[in-house]
Amino acid sequence: MVSREQPVLYAVDLAGCTEMPALPPEAITSTFAQALEGAGATVVQALSHHFPGGAGMTCVLILAESHAVLHTWPETGMVHVDIFSCSTRLKSRAAIDTLANAFGATGVTVQELSRADGHRPPPDGRP
Repeated sequence: MVSREQPVLYAVDLAGCTEMPALPPEAITSTFAQALEGAGATVVQALSHHFPGGAGMTCVLILAESHAVLHTWPETGMVHVDIFSCSTRLKSRAAIDTLANAFGATGVTVQELSRADGHRPPPDGRP
């Protein structure tokens, strides 16, 4: 039997992102993808939606290791990021630090949420 670490979802709030509002959506998507790739992820596809009137954007990265999602609120300087991976190779904390620096965050809150391992049956044996 292969031993695996339990997957973790990182739910991140970046506050006071002074650099982010000045960035065009393409630069935010590129920064997000580069941060994940620099942390060991393989980006399979990126999809972004930029809301009219500069109201922010949502970017989804489909990763070979799972997925990452970013939401921006330029009017308040907030960025929310979720990173989920089943791979211990992906260094999510490094990606979070890179994003915080790139967006000029003055506050970073990270929640680590353990998730069920999809490779194993649940403990009660139910499918």
